[in-house]
Amino acid sequence: MKYDAIVVGAGHNGLVTACFLARAGLRTLVVEKNDHVGGAAVSLSLTPGWTYSNCSYVCSLLRPEIIRALELPKYGLQVIPYESGATFNSRGGHFSYASDHDALRRELTRHSPRDADGYERYARAVMRQCRFIKPLLMRTAPDPVRMRPRDISEL
Repeated sequence: MKYDAIVVGAGHNGLVTACFLARAGLRTLVVEKNDHVGGAAVSLSLTPGWTYSNCSYVCSLLRPEIIRALELPKYGLQVIPYESGATFNSRGGHFSYASDHDALRRELTRHSPRDADGYERYARAVMRQCRFIKPLLMRTAPDPVRMRPRDISEL
């Protein structure tokens, strides 16, 4: 069989790309080295009764426009908000993290007031960058072969 497009990797980005290519009428093949799809968005059972999501938080980058366009909830997509978690160290200590800003601030302060202040500055800087980047997420990147200086300024 001949294909118009071959997508390497069946992570959520590869699957989204393949869906849009197929919807555009291209014969699309997805190849994946693992025995499961999902890439960083997959949850696996490492031991009976315990499911582990190694990077599924990255699906927060799955744009709502894509979720709507592909009607993903119709096919079972459920976005479960990330509320909290913990990291444990070998000395018996732990660091708890939460989506609640005040709770996270208290936990950071418990470990290092200086780092808690630094985190505030970091979070503000990230939010400034997000406001700049967000409008670019759904744009088609310029063709690097045919790109003109004007294309960069239009970004």
